[in-house]
Amino acid sequence: MAAAPAAAAAPPAPAAPQKDTLEKTVVFLQKREGIDKALKIIRYTSRLIAAVSPEGSEARRRFDLLQASVGQSRKAYRLGKFLQNVHGLRNASLWAAAAGGSRADVVLGALEVVTYAGEGVYYFLDQFIWLMKAGVISKALERRLSRASAYAEAAGYAANIALNLHRVRVLQLQEFALRARAAKAAKDGAPPDPATPRRIAALRSQRVLRAAFVVQDLSDALLALSDITDGRYARLSHPVVLALAGLVSAAVSSYKNWPG
Repeated sequence: MAAAPAAAAAPPAPAAPQKDTLEKTVVFLQKREGIDKALKIIRYTSRLIAAVSPEGSEARRRFDLLQASVGQSRKAYRLGKFLQNVHGLRNASLWAAAAGGSRADVVLGALEVVTYAGEGVYYFLDQFIWLMKAGVISKALERRLSRASAYAEAAGYAANIALNLHRVRVLQLQEFALRARAAKAAKDGAPPDPATPRRIAALRSQRVLRAAFVVQDLSDALLALSDITDGRYARLSHPVVLALAGLVSAAVSSYKNWPG
């Protein structure tokens, strides 16, 4: 009996078409984070234009109104966002570290908990500040809530900066190890591993991105510090400085959330 002919190999699946800028923008704006970051760019651009406009000018008045309106819109759009931090807090690595991790694991886990908790408290209190500004509830505690929100926000940024600096260092050490391994192989006359340059490039890209996250948190921390101190430090709280800090933060977070 003749053997059955072998099944024809399936043709390779066609590569997925690359999204163009319009498609990526649509995807970006479909997400809560995308809308929030777009509004953040609009707000701090308006704030910068108002800051450099002549005092008492119509341009300053209009852009001050725009940035205040967008600020309120962002607060409303972040309704319930603190639940993401509650979820992250529940899964934070502190609990695994406490079950038998090293001392370094416990420290990193504690920083992760502070990051989630600080940001979560900020978003939670921000809902009440929004309702106060909207006139739904009394404004009697607005100043205290704003100060507490800024303190929680700053604590979260400080912990996240420490975490990202640690991750930058880990990525740097991994890159050094790969480079040392490649140099040793070349010295011993072994053929180069074609995957090594790609791994080094990927580690460097991740390291640069983590460094950008540090810059973002520093920018946001400057805004929180201005709220905590009520603008007592004139240079740090200058409207142009704060507007630029907000734009830097918005640019980094938009890049982070931009579709690949």
